[in-house]
Amino acid sequence: MSDTHIFFVADGERLEWQSWLLAASLAQAHAGQEGVHLYAYAAADWLPRVGKVTKSIYRAAGVDLRPLPEPPAWAKPYPHGNKIVAATDCRGPGRQIFLDTDMICLNPLTALSDLPGDHVAAAPEGRPTWGPDERWVRAYAHFGLPMPDARVTLLRGKRPEHVPYFNAGLVAMSDTPGPDGKRFADHWLETALDFDHNCAIANKRPWLDQITLPLTMARFGYTAHVLDESWNYSLSHRGSSIEQTPDARILHYHRCRFLEAAPQWPGIRDRFFDLLPKSHHAAARKGLANLGLSAL
Repeated sequence: MSDTHIFFVADGERLEWQSWLLAASLAQAHAGQEGVHLYAYAAADWLPRVGKVTKSIYRAAGVDLRPLPEPPAWAKPYPHGNKIVAATDCRGPGRQIFLDTDMICLNPLTALSDLPGDHVAAAPEGRPTWGPDERWVRAYAHFGLPMPDARVTLLRGKRPEHVPYFNAGLVAMSDTPGPDGKRFADHWLETALDFDHNCAIANKRPWLDQITLPLTMARFGYTAHVLDESWNYSLSHRGSSIEQTPDARILHYHRCRFLEAAPQWPGIRDRFFDLLPKSHHAAARKGLANLGLSAL
């Protein structure tokens, strides 16, 4: 099995608070597994402001805190693009797995490291948040591509069939360069910048990352490895059914009230405080309360 490099962006106070729970859960889910490496990214101007709790939980979890590569010249500010920028950093050979910070890892992600180098893994989006097929026709045509025949089943509501469209909260890619010497992350950034500046189409933000993910696969010949819902299980707006949330690999909670309603929350909270040195517990409770978590 190849090495597994798992990374996230913790640029700013709120993302730092979220990253505490994510880092602890990643360390616990991969305890004792060789070849798993964890990374957090923050912009150079934020690194000196990273808090003591953050540094402590990263040390305990084995997270390597790195400066975010310099952002490109987006058409207008695009913080969501930091995930693509972070993906371009060189972490070492093996599977590269990006995670949003509002996620909890409950089970190992190492199975993704067995995928072929030309496969990019992600779970379908819940709903068609960007737009109708007419926009996708124009998006593919911008790169001289036809609409793909493949369809994915979206994961929420009536679960319609849809042109490939993925939630970019978890994206697993190879670090192996293609024939042009570029990796998937480089191709993704190149595609996103071109689409941002040169394709006159509405409502690119905040979905530019998710729009260009399948476009990048189509442009450069990558295979979409479609993950099931357990890899990116959204907790939002499930009503009373949240009480039966399955033991997924990843919980994507979006809002703190959904995480607190999930049956896994007490264990997630307790394991976090077990890992964090007690000298930081009071400050951690304050930060998590500011995030919106009350049951501490």
